[in-house]
Amino acid sequence: MVISGPLSAVIACGITAVYILQGPDAVVSEEYYREGIAISREVRVAKPPMQPANVARNHSATGGKTDEKP
Repeated sequence: MVISGPLSAVIACGITAVYILQGPDAVVSEEYYREGIAISREVRVAKPPMQPANVARNHSATGGKTDEKP
C-alpha cells in the first residue's frame, strides 16, 4: 500500500514522457480564421439536401410534416 502512490506517479511520468518524445503537435494553419469564415458562408448558403441534420431535426420535431417549397 505504501509504495502504490509513488509507483503510480512514476508510471504516470513514464506515460507522459512517451507522449512528449513522440514529437511536436501539428501546427494550426495561419489562415484558420479565414478558413472558418469561408466554411460558415458555405453552410449558410447550402441547399436543403446538403443539410440532412437540419432536415431530420425539423422532420422529427414536426411529426413528419415538411415545409419544403417546390
